[in-house]
Amino acid sequence: MSKSIRKRTPPKFLLKMKIIKEFGLKINRKSAILDFGCGSGNFVKELIECGYNAFGCDIEFKSIDNNDLEMMINEGSIRRISLTPYRLPFQDDSFDFIFSDDVFEHVKNYPEAISELSRVLKPRGVCLHTFASRYRFIESHVFVPLSSVIQSYWWIFFWVLLGIRNEWTDCRTIKERAIRYYNYLKEKTNYLPKRELLKDFSDYFVDVVFCEKEFLKFSRWGKYLSFLLEKMPSISSLYSSFRLRIIMTMKPNKINQQNFYPSV
Repeated sequence: MSKSIRKRTPPKFLLKMKIIKEFGLKINRKSAILDFGCGSGNFVKELIECGYNAFGCDIEFKSIDNNDLEMMINEGSIRRISLTPYRLPFQDDSFDFIFSDDVFEHVKNYPEAISELSRVLKPRGVCLHTFASRYRFIESHVFVPLSSVIQSYWWIFFWVLLGIRNEWTDCRTIKERAIRYYNYLKEKTNYLPKRELLKDFSDYFVDVVFCEKEFLKFSRWGKYLSFLLEKMPSISSLYSSFRLRIIMTMKPNKINQQNFYPSV
């Protein structure tokens, strides 16, 4: 795919750049960038069209009939993750910046995935991961309240009986829908509490920073929230517990393993 086309950087990516800049880091169009769990590859395509050196990888791809996706797979911009053994399809120390959106709530083996992210990240590189919180009231895939924590079949059946639905249209009965929701949550999701997230990421990175405050500061509502965040720091804690987790990590420097980030 040609990289000669230059479009404006997507707002979602600008937000990520603002967050990491807050910690003294900077990404430019020469930086090697990886979208971990890229799905359809549309965001990788956008970044390439903006002139970024972007790549993506995933276990399976959405909309495989998409011509742009097939082209990027053929060119190597998007690659499939190996499962036996689990391995990202890139050499050691390949990327300056790795990000993921709505991916880690689906990761079943956190240490396995995080160790691979650490392997392919360059020294002084940075990762930024955004994903749904464990205690989000409405689970973001099946829409059953608190089902990221309460995954009993009867809990799910109760809410389906009350009329809870997502976009899936191939369930003919309430029982079929409840079973599918139950199986999906058990097989495709893994919502960890903060202490476990901190432990798993800290095993492979020097610094692990929960940066929901910075996310809120630079979001489209930031100008309205900045004053409240200064007066009520608990807002970012509530947001992280009940809405989104935003985790930033840095790989240990091979020469000097001192902490890179300032105190937060």
